[in-house]
Parts: sequence; structure tokens; C-alpha cells
Amino acid sequence: MEKKTRQKEAIVKAIRSTRSHPTADWIYQQVRKEIPNVSLGTVYRNLKVLSERGEIVEIDFSGSLNRYDSFIEEHYHFRCDKCGSLFDVE
Repeated sequence: MEKKTRQKEAIVKAIRSTRSHPTADWIYQQVRKEIPNVSLGTVYRNLKVLSERGEIVEIDFSGSLNRYDSFIEEHYHFRCDKCGSLFDVE
């Protein structure tokens, strides 16, 4: 089992802090507030690992940036074509 790192903890914390389904860049900006020297590559690698482990959900909408969700229960998403916002569908 892979160990919990400070970077992974900060990434999960950032994703859980919002219901907006953030992009990797938004998460990176949030994590940098806590860990200023973190690289974007580190954030991407950890997002991949967290997603593969089922700790977060990666939402891949073709034609736009991938988004991330900390709500891992099975549910649908709706993307507004006008503003690009992403919403959970109960």
C-alpha cells in the first residue's frame, strides 16, 4: 500500500473544500497555498493515483478539461453548455 503523502492529503483537502468539480489547475493553485514548492506534475501524478485508488473521481468530458470530485458514490453529472459549470445530479 502506498503511503499518504503531504501532497496527497493537500490535494484531497482541496477537492473536498468545494462542490464545483475543480480542474487540476484549480487544485494546483489551492495546494500551492499550503505547499508553495509543489509542482503541477506532482499534482497531476497524485490525482491519477487517487483516482485509480477510488479516493476521488476523475470526470472526463471530451472537449474540455478533466474535473475531479470527492463524492465517490455513484451519481451523474450535468454540464451547462452555456457556462461550462458542472453539477451533481441526484
